[in-house]
Amino acid sequence: MKKLYSQMTAEELEQEMRSIREAMEQAEFPSQRAVLERKWYTAKAYTLDRSRFTPGLYKVEGQQQPFELEYLNGIMAWGRMGDEPEASFPISMLTRI
Repeated sequence: MKKLYSQMTAEELEQEMRSIREAMEQAEFPSQRAVLERKWYTAKAYTLDRSRFTPGLYKVEGQQQPFELEYLNGIMAWGRMGDEPEASFPISMLTRI
């Protein structure tokens, strides 16, 4: 049985991310690649220091509009993007503006 990302050590997460990258390279369909990419971002989020993600404006990987981070819940950043009432992304997808 596979461990949850939250239960993995840094080394296990790094190995998991390598495996996901390899699978992404072999993905036949864009939808497969998109699912694997989201898994990679989720695993990566567990390797980051959550305290670095404070409320404010961020660029989200693959998105044009800025994201206003309001709060964190685990590894997920919650806030607003454009006209959306609420949006969330793994913290690994964020870059401070």
